[in-house]
Amino acid sequence: MKQLVIICVLMSLPTITQARQPNVIFILADDLGYSELACYGNQFNETPALDRLSQQGMRFTNAYAAAPVCSPYRASLLTGLHPARVGILDYLRPNSAFALSTSHHTLPEAFKNSGYSTGFIGKWHLTGYKYHDSLYEIRPTDHGFDTEVAGEVKSVGNGANFWPYFFRDQPIRWLDIKENELGKEEYLVDRMNYEAIQFIENNQNEPFFLYLSHYATHSILNGRPDKVRKYIDKHPPGKSLRTNCYLCKDRGHQGDPLHHWAPDHNPHLAAMLESIDDGVQLISEKLEELGLADDTIIIFTSDNGGETQVTSNAPLRGGKSQLYEGGIRIPLVVRWPSTIPAGTVSDAHTVNTDFFPTLAKACDLKLSKNHQTDGTNMLPHWKDASTTGPPRDLHWHYPLDSPHFLGGVSSGAIRAGNWKLIEFFETGKFELFNLEEDLGESKDVAQDYPQVVQSLSNRLQHWRHQTGARTTSGLKMASSSSAILEDAFSEGLVSDRWFFQKYWAVDNGELVRTEFEKPSARIFIKNPTYKDVVVKFDFQFRGAEDIRFLTGTPGKYNIVVHIHKDRFFIQTATDQTVPFFPAIHGMCQVDFRENQWYTMTVEIVGDEVIAHVDRDLFVIGQHPIIDRERDYFAFQVDKPGVALDNIQMLQAKRQKQWEDRRASYLSRQTQRPPVRIDAKERYEMLKMNVHDKLYRTDHKYRAIVQALDAQKVKQHELYPEVFSTIKQVLKPIDAYRRELQANDQQYKTIQQQINKEKLALRDYVLAKNMQLTELRMSVYEAEFEKTRLQVARTAEYQAIEQRQRELEKQLVEQYPKLYITNSEIQADQKKARQRLQSDPQFRALISRTGDLARAELNYRHEVNAELKELWEKIFQ
Repeated sequence: MKQLVIICVLMSLPTITQARQPNVIFILADDLGYSELACYGNQFNETPALDRLSQQGMRFTNAYAAAPVCSPYRASLLTGLHPARVGILDYLRPNSAFALSTSHHTLPEAFKNSGYSTGFIGKWHLTGYKYHDSLYEIRPTDHGFDTEVAGEVKSVGNGANFWPYFFRDQPIRWLDIKENELGKEEYLVDRMNYEAIQFIENNQNEPFFLYLSHYATHSILNGRPDKVRKYIDKHPPGKSLRTNCYLCKDRGHQGDPLHHWAPDHNPHLAAMLESIDDGVQLISEKLEELGLADDTIIIFTSDNGGETQVTSNAPLRGGKSQLYEGGIRIPLVVRWPSTIPAGTVSDAHTVNTDFFPTLAKACDLKLSKNHQTDGTNMLPHWKDASTTGPPRDLHWHYPLDSPHFLGGVSSGAIRAGNWKLIEFFETGKFELFNLEEDLGESKDVAQDYPQVVQSLSNRLQHWRHQTGARTTSGLKMASSSSAILEDAFSEGLVSDRWFFQKYWAVDNGELVRTEFEKPSARIFIKNPTYKDVVVKFDFQFRGAEDIRFLTGTPGKYNIVVHIHKDRFFIQTATDQTVPFFPAIHGMCQVDFRENQWYTMTVEIVGDEVIAHVDRDLFVIGQHPIIDRERDYFAFQVDKPGVALDNIQMLQAKRQKQWEDRRASYLSRQTQRPPVRIDAKERYEMLKMNVHDKLYRTDHKYRAIVQALDAQKVKQHELYPEVFSTIKQVLKPIDAYRRELQANDQQYKTIQQQINKEKLALRDYVLAKNMQLTELRMSVYEAEFEKTRLQVARTAEYQAIEQRQRELEKQLVEQYPKLYITNSEIQADQKKARQRLQSDPQFRALISRTGDLARAELNYRHEVNAELKELWEKIFQ
């Protein structure tokens, strides 16, 4: 009997002692600078629990955020990819249609697939919000989290941190918290800490991943009054940098007497941080109580540097939104008692993309096939702070339309060893710092080390090319605001406003021109209405030669941006409602390379337009046709082989500074060397411009043109068989077709039979590939055509097609007038002209038309010597 008991115990022993996968608690503070924790040297803020955490684990001195603002950090954290790969490069605006695509394999999904319970608490900021009319709203539960608590449902950072979480007179609670749990003075950080404890208790019997994403210490800062008073008494707050404080105003004050915007010794920041610290203490105690402390990885960090309006990041330079160290170097503390030596400090360079591969290794996570990461597995460094690895470069990419309100500018950066290079995109300037000697980046040594600048610049450009990073050109004439249309073509997030045909499809997160041949295939937006706008789009040549962006009105197109591999230019078009003719506005020589991404920005305000890809490559134009409402928005490509991405149409208005800048841009455009084009193309473009300008400004020329137009009308009236346009010839034929459709039963019967066979062909194709019915419209048309071509040779398909052709032939035979071709129309007109050659009236009419045409030509040549010179070179 004893032997049986021993055997049973031994058999059960592996189950009892089997190692449990470690839990992970990731605590993220918002806008918390590198220097805010006491364990990082701060002598004002009190963070005993976090200091204790660093003594029990590892504190990092060279930890970085992948971006200097919120949304891109969070996207890279969850994907392990640099923001440049994800496509989220700046914080997402409340009505943005951009969101973290569910096509990405995310960290919570990896945890969930590995048997973990996953919970999210707090700030998400990886989507726009339905409340703000965003087209899509993607929540944490769409990315692998089992639960979400205290998530925002509208824009954040309003300071409404107390129950019931209403900001001023706004009609809804800005959080999804529905019930009070901590009494009438419930404070948001405390509530989130409470929810964290609930999650731990509810999931203590299985491995869990908890992402506790605090809104603190994002401004508007607003701490618990008892803690705020403590810090006011501890040290007088710095003098406020702002005179407008909503929270003060709501309490009947002027200015900022409550110190929400104190730039140093800010009592609200200290109070909010202490509340976060309280939560760290509660979590630590709960883990000890449940016996989970040794099996739980706790990570504490921030999403970017501190906001300089409410704190200082000294000894680091700058802050949030900047690529100086104050904007991107962040605190990082990791505790894992069973693995990480207590009380250690690591100087290893690490960035938040490293968390995905590190936790995947530490927790033995099951990753999706073909999963890629830009991060490095830091587990060896966690286990031993003295671990060394191969040198690594760290990169940042932060292109902006205009300078950030917190001081950030459009820029990129690279750190290699102790060298740090910052490139400012709008000026082309480089700044170089030696961080070992100059942690505060106070001395730019770029002039002293030109070879280092060149080497790092080359490496940074190579990295941008490898990652497909897109560098947006800063806005020059306009300032942008809310989105009219945004589409990054992410899986499940493609706007239904596009009109898809087989020539266009969404593939791998890009809008591509498919392999089906059609000259100048277009894709357009349904029913757009807009006027002053900023339009941005990424494009890549993959075999095509000509990309066009078109905007229009009831008077047809008014702006077309032509993009060729060697040049781009703006064209305004004919408007039949007013005396405007096509014109070319500037031309810029470029070298757009195959399979490389570029971003085109088009700013349209009033009667002006400027299109640009960077600070030097631009074209600018001004024309009265531009100043009007538009209801057409389209792209046209000459043949297969183009990709488009990240298309935005944003409301805009003219910047005040544009009045001072305009002359400079016009001068720079005029002084550029002319683009090399052949003489005939140059002649046609110049003739177009001269014709439009003279017609609008010269009454003599306008009289000649109007006389010529009247003469052409007379020709048509007298001899329509010769001078009708194809459209004029077809117009009565179209009317005849409509009459048949209404009154001729035989015609209607044959047409119905043809339509029946067309439906039979469609149904046959669908039957051969039932998955087509499940596809979104963004891919359906192209995939349908692929299937149709595959089955087109089957006997069944050809039999249906033959029946359709026979019916169509029957229509042609019985109603031949309906099917006259353009070439037949032109042949008939040629014969009519030949018959009339002996008619004196006809010859006189032709002669008069020729005289007026020559008068028009001669007048243009008299006022523009270059046009005459080109004409003589080409035609004489």
